[in-house]
Amino acid sequence: MFATKLKDLLALGTILTTFSTVVADSRNFNPTGAGCVDQSGFLSCYQTQASAAVDCENFCVTSTKKGSSAAESCSKGCGGKWLAANIGCWIQSCWNEVYSCEYQLAAISYFGGTGLVQDTKIPFYPPPDNASAGSCSCNLGHVYGNITVVDASLACTAVVSTGDVNGVYSCQCCQYGYPISNSLNECPKSDLSVIGFPEAIVSTNNIISGSKDKCAILNSSPNKCVSEYKFPWVGSTTYNPLSLPTTIGKEPLSNTAGNAFTKIASVYTLSLFPAYSSVITPIAFNAQAGVPTGTVDVIAATADGTPTARNTATKSATSSKSGATGVSGSVTSAPTATSTPSGAQRSYGRNWLWFGSLVFAALFYLI
Repeated sequence: MFATKLKDLLALGTILTTFSTVVADSRNFNPTGAGCVDQSGFLSCYQTQASAAVDCENFCVTSTKKGSSAAESCSKGCGGKWLAANIGCWIQSCWNEVYSCEYQLAAISYFGGTGLVQDTKIPFYPPPDNASAGSCSCNLGHVYGNITVVDASLACTAVVSTGDVNGVYSCQCCQYGYPISNSLNECPKSDLSVIGFPEAIVSTNNIISGSKDKCAILNSSPNKCVSEYKFPWVGSTTYNPLSLPTTIGKEPLSNTAGNAFTKIASVYTLSLFPAYSSVITPIAFNAQAGVPTGTVDVIAATADGTPTARNTATKSATSSKSGATGVSGSVTSAPTATSTPSGAQRSYGRNWLWFGSLVFAALFYLI
């Protein structure tokens, strides 16, 4: 079982929350480098990034006014670059484990800590559906993509305008129920507390608990969520967040034996927000490498300092497997984190991003 949670990884607010803010978690989720193609190099790389982040934060302290917007932006940039550089450590020294639970958590920490939506910038994340050797028992990227989903269609606003409160709740049950249902179709029994899934359920239930029929539409007419409201449900089972089975969330995350792959390109380049760009030569595969099997245990790695990176997501983009990779560079000046890169939005269930619609919320609560 995961020993520690990313308590602040998700800040799923109420329906009035326009954007979701999360806190960076820069820990090494594979703190011993177990199974990496270059165990010592992996650990050394993580420590180098921690030291560079401390230097970067010190630069912010000495070059900006405390409490100023410049100081805040500088600090965000340091934290964001740290999280990006951690991804580089995996590609350099532990690329054989990029389908593992631990690598997925490192990727989620990057998106959470920078406040970015999931996109195609992180290599090999989320893992492909057919990932087997060296893979996590749950595709955490798909789940995270659902529980941080935003509905850009505002499908329920038309229902709000009719004044039909019951109809509004039915639409809301579909809107806020599908990310939970999609996630459980992906990983019906996995303990997903490490990425905030229990909090997502609570947040969802707070929104839809006013439904007089307890979201009966999800039990009797789930197809209506797709045919009438156009919400992207996936999977063969429909889960009602207000009446979930007791069997969910019981099984600890684990990795299967083996390696994601044993060959990788000789040189990769990775560019990530904010101001992170580097070229890497991945360490060659060796016969001793391989993802450890059994229950995954997350232990916070020690570091001299932990700059916090907080930001707000402002762009919608997709999350999927990518082929471009890279590694870290040294910090010579503090990067800034004042804007986010753009990305093309897709409308399929696993990869939307969820932030409550302020317009919809305002209309609904005026009824």
